[in-house]
Amino acid sequence: MKELLSYYCRYNIWANEKLAQFFADQPDDLLTQHIENSFPSIRKTVIHILSAESGWLSRLGNTNFKNERVADEFATTNDAFAALIATSKAFAAYVEKQPNSFFEGEVDYHTWDGNPWSMPPKLMVHHCMNHSTYHRGQLITMARQLGMKDGVPSTDLLYYSREV
Repeated sequence: MKELLSYYCRYNIWANEKLAQFFADQPDDLLTQHIENSFPSIRKTVIHILSAESGWLSRLGNTNFKNERVADEFATTNDAFAALIATSKAFAAYVEKQPNSFFEGEVDYHTWDGNPWSMPPKLMVHHCMNHSTYHRGQLITMARQLGMKDGVPSTDLLYYSREV
């Protein structure tokens, strides 16, 4: 189980880096432009992914998670991407350090709205990686809707498996 979860975490880093590189040269006013989606801009979607990854990592580690989403205090969207990649790397390192038995247990935590909950770590990691993948797909769609059509990266797991 751990080997598969670690693989997903490495894929997550790769895919986030691909998108960060793609958006790096785009003007910030384009990345913050309102567009109908789950979150109203590319920047807000990136910050949502960051909030989720940092939240799930805190829950997994039983750190003092305060159920607070990451505030948009970034000077640029590139800075938000850098924070996301750093968090993705910390997530992968955390998963890699755990014994196999850790993933079969249960972790108690509180949901965003404060309700107590419990979940196996293997499901927490899988959910988080799947959640990031879902929103990366939205980022690609948003980019195309904003006219960014050249050089759009393919971030599917299949492409990662072909590169590594």
